[in-house]
Amino acid sequence: MNGIKAIHKISLHTEPLPDRISRRTPEFAMRMEAAIKDVNTKQQVADDAIEHVIKGEMGIHEGMMTIGKAETSLKILAQVRNKVMAAYNEIMRMQV
Repeated sequence: MNGIKAIHKISLHTEPLPDRISRRTPEFAMRMEAAIKDVNTKQQVADDAIEHVIKGEMGIHEGMMTIGKAETSLKILAQVRNKVMAAYNEIMRMQV
């Protein structure tokens, strides 16, 4: 007859931290970084457009369209940040 085998304790943290970090894909971080850079670029283009409108080098309609694009991209980025923070807070409230 075989003896009873011991039951091993189950843990969520059995894998060492360096191994977990090495498996992560930086795709989300890279996408967020690209989105932030894109919004920043649009904000700078909008600032330049304002200067061009003031100098008379650009029509007011084109300047307003550029500002609208920058404003919309900033609002979208803020909403993504809000959703990420809400998801993070929800995960932190979970009981393990």
